[in-house]
Amino acid sequence: MSSVLVRRIASGTLVRSSNRLLAASLYSQCRILALNSQPYITKRTLYERPNLKLEEKPPKPSKHSFLEENLQEEKQPNTNNNPPNSLGLGTALINVVNKLQEVCSIIGTEINLPQLVVIGSQSSGKSSVIENLVGKDFLPRGAGLVTRRPLILQLTQTEGTEEWAEFGHKPGEKFNYEQIREEISNETDRTTGKNKGISAEPIFLKIYSPNVLSLTLVDTPGIARVPIGDQPTDIEDQLRKMIMGFINNPNCIILAVQAANSDLVTSDALKLAREVDPKGQRTIGVLTKLDLMDKGTDAMDVLLGKVFPLQLGYVGIVNRSQQDIINNKPVSQALVDESEWFRTHPVYQSISSHCGTHYLAVRCNKLLTKHIRECLPEVKNQVREMTKKTEKELELYGFPVSLNKTEQGWILMDILQKFTGQFRADIEGVQQDLDTTQVTGGARISYIFSVTLPHYYQKIGALDGLTDQQIRVALRNAAGPRPALFVPEKAFELLARRQIEKLKDPSMKAAELVLDELIRIITSFDQNTLSRFYVLRDRVIEISTHVLRKCLKPTNEMINALVDIESGYINTSNPSFNALKQINKPPSEEEKKKEVEHKSYEHEKEEEKKGGLFGFIFGGGNQQQSATQKPASKPSKSSDPPTVLRIEEDITDSERQQINLIKNLLTSYYDVSSRTLRDNVTKAIMHFLVNRSIN
Repeated sequence: MSSVLVRRIASGTLVRSSNRLLAASLYSQCRILALNSQPYITKRTLYERPNLKLEEKPPKPSKHSFLEENLQEEKQPNTNNNPPNSLGLGTALINVVNKLQEVCSIIGTEINLPQLVVIGSQSSGKSSVIENLVGKDFLPRGAGLVTRRPLILQLTQTEGTEEWAEFGHKPGEKFNYEQIREEISNETDRTTGKNKGISAEPIFLKIYSPNVLSLTLVDTPGIARVPIGDQPTDIEDQLRKMIMGFINNPNCIILAVQAANSDLVTSDALKLAREVDPKGQRTIGVLTKLDLMDKGTDAMDVLLGKVFPLQLGYVGIVNRSQQDIINNKPVSQALVDESEWFRTHPVYQSISSHCGTHYLAVRCNKLLTKHIRECLPEVKNQVREMTKKTEKELELYGFPVSLNKTEQGWILMDILQKFTGQFRADIEGVQQDLDTTQVTGGARISYIFSVTLPHYYQKIGALDGLTDQQIRVALRNAAGPRPALFVPEKAFELLARRQIEKLKDPSMKAAELVLDELIRIITSFDQNTLSRFYVLRDRVIEISTHVLRKCLKPTNEMINALVDIESGYINTSNPSFNALKQINKPPSEEEKKKEVEHKSYEHEKEEEKKGGLFGFIFGGGNQQQSATQKPASKPSKSSDPPTVLRIEEDITDSERQQINLIKNLLTSYYDVSSRTLRDNVTKAIMHFLVNRSIN
């Protein structure tokens, strides 16, 4: 068995190394988040001292904090459509949150991380808004419901000129923008099929570019009401449930996208946002298609918050038209045209600095960074709890397993020694941590010997299955052709042997119960040693159970032999068995009562035969005499014995005394034999089953 286990350890089947790496990665990200979330770390500290420890005192803060400086920058928005050359606000902090989100998604742990969730009805312009934020055309387009799976988009601002993207399901593989569109379509079709099916499983996409501001966006499918293709009939309810799963996160910021050329009252995005954010504290309204509004109308009141007020306000956007998309108009040129449109528009020129895609990107970046700081206490508490759990899990994994065959063999032997040592300690009661709530281990085996087994013996009893009639027949058969003056010894031995042999089944049942307790000890063994090697754990339990069951066979054979030995020789000379005392023993109250009832019955029967006083006066006695003489006239009917001869006449006084004496003798000898047998069966179980399993 050892060689097999060693080979499996060497092959890695016994080590959950992937869980170990994920736990270590999560722990590392938690430490980084705790570092970047300190309130005194400023922008300069983040870049000049990336390895700042939590215990170190920070440099004296400047006049304004990091957040205040950027809030002051927000008062003077940059009208230039090109992103700034320096890294965006809170880039390091947002990147850490992105990494933490990626780790959590891999190990299946949910933390309420701050993020931007884009919601809106179908064809409201959500995809165009996201493409404008990235500055590239990379999302699938088409008629009907195009976005059929949530897209978690992590934008990371980098230095240099290189731009690339990576998908969560294909880590390490770089994609350009044309390949992104194709991969999103293929991955969506892989899960939902090619006939417009939907799925709540998100697609993770990371874009690295010097032309973006660091953001985390979740592009949700547009709200549709009429199912097409393979879409379910309750498509609206499923999409609504999918979107609510994202915006119910209290730490997310909602980007409610609404086309300006449709009535705001019918906005699905604002309706969903109000359900989870009734005060509008974490909702940004994004009005698209301002250039498509009817002449003479504008959305100035909506942008100023007079119609549907939101604390984070509204941002107006002008997307590319369908004709621009057909003509392959670059997004960068569309952003320049958008800025010029707002600057020269007679209504919106007064608020042009607070409209457009660039302002939306800066606004989202600052709000997300601010929101991260506001949510940090809660996130840190969640991360701290996960860190504690992860540290405990890492402790259970122990040291890494070497690839060296010799070292693996030593590790295996050490684990098996710990297992056998713990098994012995649980049986002998010398474990370090004694359970004070319930009886466990060897104490349960002792309970079987001292309580359960005697109860089984007492339940059978010395006279179990024996009636007075059976004892009477046994006495007559043992007497043979001569009437017995005393109790035949053969009848006593026959009945005693029969009762003793009934103790086989309860004795073997006790052995089965002890085996179950030994298996219970194995399966309830402290799993800290074997938890990291689950294949080894299952194999050890399987082999140990098999070994214990092999020990049960010689145990049962020994129990059979002990019962046969005890019933094979009825030792009436045993000092504990006093036959003379049983003969001279006065009848019990129950026996006296039965004797009185028997005499009363015999007297009544005799009176019936004589016919009583009136029978004697009126000749009943003669009739009885004649009646008794009638059978003598036909001796042939009663002279031949029947095929099956049974004793039907009533028990006589002499037979009653013999039956009571046999009962007393059987009870006395059964008590002696059951005590002897119980002691020997206990020793046999301990020797052949318990001690052999320990050794």
